[in-house]
Amino acid sequence: MPRFIAIPVGQGDAFYLEREGFSVLTDGGRSRLAFPSMFRAVTKTASANVVICTHNDADHANGILGFLEAGLRCEEVWLPGRWLGALPNILRPFVEMFRELVDNIAETDLSSNIETVQPSPSPIEAYAEHVHDRLTDAPATEEGPTIAEDGWPESYVQLLEQAEPWEMPPYWLRPWDPEDWSFWPYCHYRRLGPAGVQLLWSAIDAACRIRAIATVAFHRGIPVRWFEFDTARQSRGITALKPLNAREIARVRLYVGRLLDWLALTVSNKESLVFWSPATTHHPGVLFTADSDLVDVVLPSQLNGAIATAPHHGSEANAKAYKAVEKACKGSPSFTWVRSDGRYRSRPGSTYLGLASRRLCTICRRAGGRLTTKQTVRLYSRGGVWTRHRQSRVCLCQ
Repeated sequence: MPRFIAIPVGQGDAFYLEREGFSVLTDGGRSRLAFPSMFRAVTKTASANVVICTHNDADHANGILGFLEAGLRCEEVWLPGRWLGALPNILRPFVEMFRELVDNIAETDLSSNIETVQPSPSPIEAYAEHVHDRLTDAPATEEGPTIAEDGWPESYVQLLEQAEPWEMPPYWLRPWDPEDWSFWPYCHYRRLGPAGVQLLWSAIDAACRIRAIATVAFHRGIPVRWFEFDTARQSRGITALKPLNAREIARVRLYVGRLLDWLALTVSNKESLVFWSPATTHHPGVLFTADSDLVDVVLPSQLNGAIATAPHHGSEANAKAYKAVEKACKGSPSFTWVRSDGRYRSRPGSTYLGLASRRLCTICRRAGGRLTTKQTVRLYSRGGVWTRHRQSRVCLCQ
Protein backbone atom coordinates (compact mmCIF):
# COMPACT_ATOMS: atom_id res chain seq x y z
CA MET A 1 0.00 0.00 0.00
CA PRO A 2 1.46 3.43 -0.92
CA ARG A 3 2.32 5.51 2.12
CA PHE A 4 3.78 8.91 2.95
CA ILE A 5 5.47 9.69 6.28
CA ALA A 6 6.76 12.94 7.77
CA ILE A 7 9.43 11.70 10.18
CA PRO A 8 9.28 13.77 13.42
CA VAL A 9 12.88 15.01 13.46
CA GLY A 10 13.82 17.60 16.07
CA GLN A 11 14.44 20.30 13.49
CA GLY A 12 14.08 20.41 9.73
CA ASP A 13 12.57 18.14 7.09
CA ALA A 14 12.58 14.37 6.61
CA PHE A 15 9.96 12.81 4.34
CA TYR A 16 9.58 9.19 3.24
CA LEU A 17 7.42 7.99 0.34
CA GLU A 18 6.78 4.37 -0.51
CA ARG A 19 4.85 3.52 -3.64
CA GLU A 20 4.63 0.53 -5.98
CA GLY A 21 8.15 -0.89 -6.27
CA PHE A 22 9.87 2.34 -5.19
CA SER A 23 10.75 4.30 -2.06
CA VAL A 24 12.48 7.64 -1.48
CA LEU A 25 13.78 9.53 1.55
CA THR A 26 13.95 13.29 1.02
CA ASP A 27 16.20 15.03 3.60
CA GLY A 28 16.91 13.87 7.13
CA GLY A 29 16.63 16.71 9.62
CA ARG A 30 19.39 18.22 11.77
CA SER A 31 20.49 15.30 13.96
CA ARG A 32 23.18 13.13 12.43
CA LEU A 33 23.22 10.66 15.32
CA ALA A 34 19.51 10.35 16.13
CA PHE A 35 18.12 10.08 12.63
CA PRO A 36 19.07 6.48 11.68
CA SER A 37 17.26 4.89 14.62
CA MET A 38 14.29 7.24 14.16
CA PHE A 39 14.08 6.31 10.48
CA ARG A 40 14.02 2.59 11.30
CA ALA A 41 11.45 3.01 14.07
CA VAL A 42 9.05 5.17 12.08
CA THR A 43 9.26 3.52 8.64
CA LYS A 44 9.78 -0.08 9.85
CA THR A 45 12.47 -0.47 7.21
CA ALA A 46 16.22 0.08 6.93
CA SER A 47 16.40 1.15 3.30
CA ALA A 48 15.13 3.38 0.51
CA ASN A 49 15.70 3.09 -3.21
CA VAL A 50 16.71 6.75 -3.51
CA VAL A 51 18.00 9.14 -0.84
CA ILE A 52 17.89 12.88 -1.65
CA CYS A 53 19.56 15.84 -0.02
CA THR A 54 17.82 18.91 -1.43
CA HIS A 55 20.37 21.51 -0.28
CA ASN A 56 23.15 22.10 2.20
CA ASP A 57 21.24 23.33 5.26
CA ALA A 58 22.11 21.48 8.46
CA ASP A 59 18.43 20.79 9.18
CA HIS A 60 18.13 18.91 5.89
CA ALA A 61 21.60 17.44 5.34
CA ASN A 62 22.85 16.18 8.72
CA GLY A 63 20.35 13.33 8.91
CA ILE A 64 21.28 12.21 5.40
CA LEU A 65 24.88 11.93 6.55
CA GLY A 66 23.72 9.91 9.56
CA PHE A 67 21.66 7.59 7.31
CA LEU A 68 24.71 6.83 5.15
CA GLU A 69 27.14 6.49 8.05
CA ALA A 70 24.84 4.09 9.90
CA GLY A 71 24.93 1.64 7.00
CA LEU A 72 21.27 2.01 6.08
CA ARG A 73 20.78 0.89 2.50
CA CYS A 74 19.96 2.81 -0.65
CA GLU A 75 20.52 2.22 -4.35
CA GLU A 76 21.31 5.84 -5.26
CA VAL A 77 21.97 9.19 -3.63
CA TRP A 78 20.77 12.35 -5.40
CA LEU A 79 22.73 15.50 -4.55
CA PRO A 80 22.93 19.14 -5.72
CA GLY A 81 25.33 19.66 -8.64
CA ARG A 82 26.98 22.69 -7.04
CA TRP A 83 28.51 20.37 -4.46
CA LEU A 84 30.43 18.52 -7.14
CA GLY A 85 31.94 21.73 -8.49
CA ALA A 86 33.20 22.68 -5.03
CA LEU A 87 34.56 19.27 -4.03
CA PRO A 88 38.15 19.64 -5.34
CA ASN A 89 38.61 22.62 -3.00
CA ILE A 90 36.81 21.00 -0.09
CA LEU A 91 38.76 17.74 -0.34
CA ARG A 92 42.04 19.53 0.30
CA PRO A 93 43.66 19.46 3.74
CA PHE A 94 41.71 21.50 6.28
CA VAL A 95 44.44 24.10 6.72
CA GLU A 96 44.47 24.99 3.00
CA MET A 97 40.72 25.44 2.86
CA PHE A 98 40.74 27.38 6.13
CA ARG A 99 43.29 29.86 4.80
CA GLU A 100 41.31 30.39 1.60
CA LEU A 101 38.09 31.08 3.49
CA VAL A 102 39.84 33.50 5.87
CA ASP A 103 41.20 35.40 2.86
CA ASN A 104 37.77 35.40 1.18
CA ILE A 105 36.06 36.81 4.28
CA ALA A 106 38.84 39.34 4.94
CA GLU A 107 38.15 40.90 1.52
CA THR A 108 34.35 40.83 1.97
CA ASP A 109 32.46 43.95 3.02
CA LEU A 110 30.35 42.85 5.96
CA SER A 111 29.35 46.38 6.94
CA SER A 112 25.82 45.91 5.57
CA ASN A 113 23.60 44.12 8.03
CA ILE A 114 22.92 40.88 6.18
CA GLU A 115 20.95 39.58 9.13
CA THR A 116 18.12 41.97 8.26
CA VAL A 117 17.49 40.22 4.94
CA GLN A 118 15.60 37.40 6.65
CA PRO A 119 16.25 35.77 9.99
CA SER A 120 18.36 32.69 9.31
CA PRO A 121 19.72 29.96 11.56
CA SER A 122 23.30 30.43 10.35
CA PRO A 123 25.53 33.30 9.10
CA ILE A 124 26.29 31.49 5.82
CA GLU A 125 22.56 31.26 5.06
CA ALA A 126 22.08 34.96 5.76
CA TYR A 127 25.08 35.73 3.54
CA ALA A 128 23.60 33.50 0.82
CA GLU A 129 20.34 35.46 0.82
CA HIS A 130 22.31 38.69 0.61
CA VAL A 131 24.51 37.73 -2.36
CA HIS A 132 22.45 35.12 -4.25
CA ASP A 133 21.06 37.34 -7.01
CA ARG A 134 24.42 39.01 -7.64
CA LEU A 135 26.22 35.70 -7.94
CA THR A 136 23.66 34.00 -10.16
CA ASP A 137 23.18 37.02 -12.44
CA ALA A 138 26.82 36.75 -13.46
CA PRO A 139 27.67 33.07 -13.15
CA ALA A 140 31.34 32.21 -13.44
CA THR A 141 31.73 28.54 -14.35
CA GLU A 142 33.77 26.42 -16.67
CA GLU A 143 33.20 22.94 -18.02
CA GLY A 144 34.93 20.28 -16.00
CA PRO A 145 35.50 16.53 -16.32
CA THR A 146 32.94 13.96 -17.41
CA ILE A 147 30.98 12.18 -14.68
CA ALA A 148 31.25 8.39 -14.74
CA GLU A 149 28.32 6.01 -14.29
CA ASP A 150 28.91 5.79 -10.54
CA GLY A 151 28.65 9.58 -10.24
CA TRP A 152 32.34 10.40 -9.84
CA PRO A 153 34.70 11.97 -12.38
CA GLU A 154 37.89 9.94 -12.76
CA SER A 155 39.98 12.91 -11.66
CA TYR A 156 38.10 13.01 -8.32
CA VAL A 157 38.76 9.41 -7.37
CA GLN A 158 42.26 9.92 -6.00
CA LEU A 159 41.14 13.01 -4.09
CA LEU A 160 38.30 11.05 -2.49
CA GLU A 161 40.55 8.08 -1.68
CA GLN A 162 43.15 10.29 0.02
CA ALA A 163 40.77 12.63 1.85
CA GLU A 164 41.16 12.26 5.58
CA PRO A 165 37.79 12.47 7.36
CA TRP A 166 36.84 15.62 9.21
CA GLU A 167 34.69 15.23 12.24
CA MET A 168 31.64 17.40 12.64
CA PRO A 169 32.11 20.37 15.05
CA PRO A 170 34.32 20.77 17.01
CA TYR A 171 36.59 19.15 14.41
CA TRP A 172 38.47 22.44 14.03
CA LEU A 173 40.01 22.40 17.52
CA ARG A 174 43.22 20.61 16.44
CA PRO A 175 43.06 20.13 12.63
CA TRP A 176 46.50 21.56 11.91
CA ASP A 177 50.12 20.76 12.55
CA PRO A 178 51.35 22.78 15.58
CA GLU A 179 54.72 23.10 13.82
CA ASP A 180 53.09 25.03 10.95
CA TRP A 181 53.84 28.46 12.40
CA SER A 182 52.65 30.28 9.26
CA PHE A 183 49.13 29.11 10.18
CA TRP A 184 48.94 30.67 13.63
CA PRO A 185 48.24 34.25 12.44
CA TYR A 186 45.09 32.93 10.77
CA CYS A 187 44.00 31.29 14.02
CA HIS A 188 43.70 34.67 15.70
CA TYR A 189 41.32 36.00 12.99
CA ARG A 190 42.74 39.48 13.47
CA ARG A 191 41.41 40.68 10.12
CA LEU A 192 37.90 39.32 10.37
CA GLY A 193 36.06 40.82 13.33
CA PRO A 194 33.18 39.10 15.20
CA ALA A 195 30.82 38.90 12.18
CA GLY A 196 33.60 37.57 9.99
CA VAL A 197 34.56 34.87 12.49
CA GLN A 198 30.95 33.69 12.73
CA LEU A 199 30.69 33.58 8.95
CA LEU A 200 33.97 31.66 8.77
CA TRP A 201 32.86 28.85 11.07
CA SER A 202 29.47 28.70 9.41
CA ALA A 203 31.13 28.31 5.99
CA ILE A 204 33.37 25.58 7.39
CA ASP A 205 30.30 23.73 8.67
CA ALA A 206 28.79 23.91 5.16
CA ALA A 207 32.00 22.58 3.61
CA CYS A 208 32.18 19.80 6.20
CA ARG A 209 28.69 18.53 5.34
CA ILE A 210 29.47 18.34 1.62
CA ARG A 211 32.79 16.62 2.22
CA ALA A 212 31.36 14.11 4.70
CA ILE A 213 28.33 13.10 2.60
CA ALA A 214 30.44 12.80 -0.56
CA THR A 215 33.17 10.69 1.02
CA VAL A 216 30.85 8.29 2.85
CA ALA A 217 28.79 7.74 -0.34
CA PHE A 218 32.01 7.18 -2.30
CA HIS A 219 33.51 4.69 0.14
CA ARG A 220 30.23 2.79 0.49
CA GLY A 221 30.10 2.47 -3.30
CA ILE A 222 26.67 4.09 -3.60
CA PRO A 223 26.05 5.60 -7.07
CA VAL A 224 25.36 9.34 -7.04
CA ARG A 225 23.28 11.45 -9.40
CA TRP A 226 24.02 15.18 -9.45
CA PHE A 227 21.26 17.72 -10.19
CA GLU A 228 22.16 21.30 -11.11
CA PHE A 229 19.64 23.99 -10.19
CA ASP A 230 17.97 25.08 -13.45
CA THR A 231 14.34 26.14 -13.76
CA ALA A 232 14.52 26.42 -17.56
CA ARG A 233 15.82 22.94 -18.43
CA GLN A 234 14.70 20.07 -16.24
CA SER A 235 15.72 16.43 -16.51
CA ARG A 236 13.19 13.67 -16.98
CA GLY A 237 14.40 11.93 -13.86
CA ILE A 238 12.87 8.49 -13.41
CA THR A 239 9.27 7.31 -13.69
CA ALA A 240 8.61 7.60 -9.96
CA LEU A 241 10.50 10.85 -9.31
CA LYS A 242 11.09 13.90 -11.50
CA PRO A 243 13.04 17.11 -10.80
CA LEU A 244 11.06 20.32 -11.35
CA ASN A 245 13.86 22.87 -11.04
CA ALA A 246 17.03 20.98 -11.89
CA ARG A 247 18.72 18.90 -14.54
CA GLU A 248 20.95 15.91 -14.12
CA ILE A 249 24.48 16.77 -15.23
CA ALA A 250 26.94 14.62 -17.17
CA ARG A 251 29.90 16.97 -16.75
CA VAL A 252 31.12 18.91 -13.74
CA ARG A 253 30.50 22.65 -13.73
CA LEU A 254 33.54 24.12 -11.98
CA TYR A 255 33.07 27.45 -10.25
CA VAL A 256 35.56 30.18 -11.07
CA GLY A 257 35.66 32.60 -8.17
CA ARG A 258 35.64 32.54 -4.39
CA LEU A 259 35.04 29.40 -2.38
CA LEU A 260 33.01 31.40 0.16
CA ASP A 261 30.51 32.45 -2.52
CA TRP A 262 30.22 28.95 -3.93
CA LEU A 263 29.53 27.52 -0.47
CA ALA A 264 26.89 30.22 0.08
CA LEU A 265 25.05 29.06 -3.04
CA THR A 266 24.96 25.48 -1.74
CA VAL A 267 22.94 26.57 1.33
CA SER A 268 20.65 28.97 -0.54
CA ASN A 269 16.98 28.18 0.08
CA LYS A 270 16.20 29.49 -3.40
CA GLU A 271 18.22 26.66 -4.93
CA SER A 272 16.60 23.86 -2.93
CA LEU A 273 15.88 20.99 -5.30
CA VAL A 274 12.17 20.35 -5.91
CA PHE A 275 10.90 16.90 -6.93
CA TRP A 276 7.56 15.51 -8.05
CA SER A 277 6.42 11.92 -7.67
CA PRO A 278 3.63 11.61 -10.26
CA ALA A 279 0.16 10.25 -9.64
CA THR A 280 -0.72 6.70 -10.61
CA THR A 281 -3.98 4.75 -10.67
CA HIS A 282 -3.19 3.77 -7.06
CA HIS A 283 -2.53 7.20 -5.53
CA PRO A 284 -2.27 10.95 -6.27
CA GLY A 285 1.16 12.57 -6.58
CA VAL A 286 3.57 13.99 -4.00
CA LEU A 287 5.40 17.32 -4.32
CA PHE A 288 8.65 17.69 -2.34
CA THR A 289 9.41 21.42 -2.09
CA ALA A 290 12.22 21.59 0.54
CA ASP A 291 12.87 25.31 1.29
CA SER A 292 12.24 26.51 -2.27
CA ASP A 293 10.32 29.71 -3.04
CA LEU A 294 9.10 27.94 -6.25
CA VAL A 295 9.91 31.03 -8.35
CA ASP A 296 9.91 30.05 -12.06
CA VAL A 297 9.06 26.44 -11.17
CA VAL A 298 6.41 24.99 -13.49
CA LEU A 299 4.15 22.97 -11.23
CA PRO A 300 2.60 19.71 -12.44
CA SER A 301 -0.95 19.62 -13.76
CA GLN A 302 -1.88 16.59 -11.63
CA LEU A 303 -1.95 18.29 -8.23
CA ASN A 304 -5.58 17.43 -7.53
CA GLY A 305 -5.63 15.30 -4.39
CA ALA A 306 -1.83 15.43 -4.03
CA ILE A 307 0.44 15.91 -1.01
CA ALA A 308 2.86 18.85 -0.87
CA THR A 309 5.53 19.42 1.75
CA ALA A 310 5.33 22.99 3.08
CA PRO A 311 8.18 25.12 1.63
CA HIS A 312 10.55 26.28 4.37
CA HIS A 313 8.40 24.89 7.19
CA GLY A 314 5.50 27.30 6.58
CA SER A 315 7.63 30.46 6.75
CA GLU A 316 5.97 33.72 5.70
CA ALA A 317 8.99 34.36 3.46
CA ASN A 318 7.62 31.63 1.17
CA ALA A 319 4.09 33.04 0.95
CA LYS A 320 4.19 33.20 -2.86
CA ALA A 321 5.04 29.50 -3.01
CA TYR A 322 1.94 28.49 -1.04
CA LYS A 323 -0.27 30.66 -3.21
CA ALA A 324 1.24 29.22 -6.40
CA VAL A 325 0.57 25.65 -5.28
CA GLU A 326 -2.98 26.48 -4.15
CA LYS A 327 -3.67 28.03 -7.54
CA ALA A 328 -2.26 25.01 -9.35
CA CYS A 329 -4.36 22.54 -7.35
CA LYS A 330 -7.45 24.72 -7.96
CA GLY A 331 -8.50 24.65 -4.35
CA SER A 332 -8.99 20.91 -4.31
CA PRO A 333 -10.48 19.92 -0.92
CA SER A 334 -8.51 16.68 -1.06
CA PHE A 335 -5.14 18.46 -1.40
CA THR A 336 -2.90 18.02 1.66
CA TRP A 337 -0.08 20.16 3.02
CA VAL A 338 2.41 18.48 5.35
CA ARG A 339 4.67 20.71 7.44
CA SER A 340 7.74 19.58 9.37
CA ASP A 341 9.48 21.92 11.80
CA GLY A 342 11.03 22.48 15.20
CA ARG A 343 9.84 24.95 17.81
CA TYR A 344 9.66 28.46 16.29
CA ARG A 345 7.44 31.40 17.25
CA SER A 346 7.54 32.86 13.72
CA ARG A 347 6.43 29.68 11.92
CA PRO A 348 4.02 28.95 10.45
CA GLY A 349 3.22 32.37 9.01
CA SER A 350 -0.19 33.91 8.40
CA THR A 351 -0.32 32.96 4.72
CA TYR A 352 0.22 29.30 5.46
CA LEU A 353 -2.39 29.42 8.24
CA GLY A 354 -4.89 30.90 5.80
CA LEU A 355 -4.66 28.07 3.27
CA ALA A 356 -7.95 26.37 2.54
CA SER A 357 -6.47 22.91 1.96
CA ARG A 358 -6.06 20.23 4.60
CA ARG A 359 -2.91 20.70 6.71
CA LEU A 360 -0.93 18.40 8.99
CA CYS A 361 2.18 19.29 11.04
CA THR A 362 4.78 17.30 12.94
CA ILE A 363 4.45 20.01 15.62
CA CYS A 364 1.85 22.78 15.94
CA ARG A 365 2.08 26.20 17.57
CA ARG A 366 -0.89 27.07 19.73
CA ALA A 367 -2.03 30.37 21.24
CA GLY A 368 0.42 31.87 23.72
CA GLY A 369 3.33 29.99 22.20
CA ARG A 370 2.19 26.63 23.56
CA LEU A 371 3.04 23.57 21.48
CA THR A 372 1.45 20.26 20.72
CA THR A 373 3.56 17.14 21.21
CA LYS A 374 5.57 16.17 18.15
CA GLN A 375 3.93 13.54 15.99
CA THR A 376 4.68 11.30 13.05
CA VAL A 377 2.45 12.34 10.15
CA ARG A 378 1.24 9.33 8.18
CA LEU A 379 -0.93 9.15 5.10
CA TYR A 380 -1.73 6.10 3.04
CA SER A 381 -3.59 5.58 -0.22
CA ARG A 382 -7.02 4.02 -0.05
CA GLY A 383 -9.21 3.93 -3.12
CA GLY A 384 -6.77 6.18 -4.97
CA VAL A 385 -6.99 8.93 -2.32
CA TRP A 386 -4.42 10.00 0.27
CA THR A 387 -6.05 9.22 3.62
CA ARG A 388 -4.86 10.48 7.00
CA HIS A 389 -3.93 7.83 9.51
CA ARG A 390 -6.28 8.04 12.49
CA GLN A 391 -3.38 8.71 14.89
CA SER A 392 -2.15 11.72 12.86
CA ARG A 393 -4.02 14.82 14.00
CA VAL A 394 -4.83 17.69 11.66
CA CYS A 395 -3.09 21.05 12.03
CA LEU A 396 -3.92 22.96 15.25
CA CYS A 397 -1.58 25.91 14.60
CA GLN A 398 -2.74 29.37 15.72
